[in-house]
Amino acid sequence: MHLTVITDARGRKRYLDFQRGLYQGDPCYVSTSSFVLRELLDQTTPFARACRVTPVLVEEDGRVLAQAMLLHHPGLPALQVSFFEALEGQRGAVELLLSQAKERARRLGLSRVVIGLNAHISYGVGILTAGFSHKNTFDSLYNKPYYGDYFQDLRRDTLSTYRGERRAAARRLPQTAPAVEVCRCDLRQFYRETERMRALCEQTIGKTHLYFPTQEGHFYHLMKALRPFLRDEHLLFARNRAGEDVGFLFWHPDFNEMLSGGREHSLPAIGAAWLFKRKRITTAKLNAIGSRSPAATVALLRTFNRLAGERYPWLETNFVWDNNLPSTRLNRHLLGEPHRKYEVYWIDGL
Repeated sequence: MHLTVITDARGRKRYLDFQRGLYQGDPCYVSTSSFVLRELLDQTTPFARACRVTPVLVEEDGRVLAQAMLLHHPGLPALQVSFFEALEGQRGAVELLLSQAKERARRLGLSRVVIGLNAHISYGVGILTAGFSHKNTFDSLYNKPYYGDYFQDLRRDTLSTYRGERRAAARRLPQTAPAVEVCRCDLRQFYRETERMRALCEQTIGKTHLYFPTQEGHFYHLMKALRPFLRDEHLLFARNRAGEDVGFLFWHPDFNEMLSGGREHSLPAIGAAWLFKRKRITTAKLNAIGSRSPAATVALLRTFNRLAGERYPWLETNFVWDNNLPSTRLNRHLLGEPHRKYEVYWIDGL
């Protein structure tokens, strides 16, 4: 058994092939998450190029047993074990991979390793530990059920997603009208509007665990492949009486619902599915919300509910840190118990 550092196109293809093979035929896995993986692997965006990315494979007799990207961004003082994948029953291979991560962290002068953060929380965070009986929704992570077992001796942080009936959640919102105006974005000015969203992220979600500041264009590059599938209603802004932005809400249909699991989907294939199958989508995905006041939160959620209408009887959130008590209480009030559970793991004191 040995560890291989990937340095060329052939190695990157092996990396992608292992992931494809691992999830082939798994009905709960949808390949839309692999677009972000390729972005980091090939370093095709300014954010990706700002990261030190070292993809590694652990293999034996030419067979890949485990893999990950050992990644460091100067905004976070920890080495990340990102995009982790492994076969079942390969504890030795995972331990070899983590040993390499610890060694690389020390060489970079870092004292911590975090497992389960994929470059930035806007790209994906968490090893799924509960909720494997449902196909993963767009922009939520999915992995094999045994992954969490590899890290159970490590310190961890926990996250949850929530799911429920949209109309039932709407009835639990306060009914008094807040003194906040909500407007749709202008997708003709997509770069400008994603920058507007980024500024609000820094003011609101910027306080979230493991968030670190982003540079100009971050959300534009992250979201531009989605642009053909978005409408003005999918990115909402809240403004106070002085005309200042005080919150945003980004939502969209669950695109994964129109795609079959367990196989790869190209962008043209996703486009074709959108043309012919989008009416089958029943779930609205509340991807991100950032607010500077409770009134803005309520106004954004009420507007989202009105816009979603009867098209989407179900609502699902993106991840919420369990230690974020205000957000956790709000989601439990609106949607009940968590739908999926995730964990992030730490190796400290290097």
